[in-house]
Amino acid sequence: MFHQWPKHIRLIDAPADTGGSEAPTQPGTDADEPIDYEAKYNEALKHSREWEKRAKANKQAADELEKLKEASMSEQEKAAKHVKELEDKVARYEAAAQQSQWKAQVSAETGIPADVLEGDSLEAIQAHAKRINALLHPKPKAPAVHGVDRQPSGKGPNETALAYLRSLGI
Repeated sequence: MFHQWPKHIRLIDAPADTGGSEAPTQPGTDADEPIDYEAKYNEALKHSREWEKRAKANKQAADELEKLKEASMSEQEKAAKHVKELEDKVARYEAAAQQSQWKAQVSAETGIPADVLEGDSLEAIQAHAKRINALLHPKPKAPAVHGVDRQPSGKGPNETALAYLRSLGI
């Protein structure tokens, strides 16, 4: 049986035949038509500007809607809204004051400055102080012994001789 060889053989180290120095072509178009990257960029930029304008218009519409809602609120609803905002501010202030107390307490216990400590609960602040303390005052480490596996065994030449003498009863 006769085997058909391809008419054109490309060597491994030879570059692929791309057809010369022509620009790449768009898929789905004629192979002779190069891609116009500048036109694609301008089209994408135009599309982006269009969506930016829509977003700004939506923001303005949302702001106007909020103003209309506030204008249509009764005085009692407005007062309730302000009271709610004030209660939230007071709660945040109280939480910050409590955290300051906890930080001062942990600072007095550990000697770490309170302004360095972080956390929103006493346990979190204590854990942070413990980590900082471990970094500032590390535990001493035993000296490293390198090459332990290459050290001679416990029985040296003297010990072997002593064991022999003991066996003789001397």
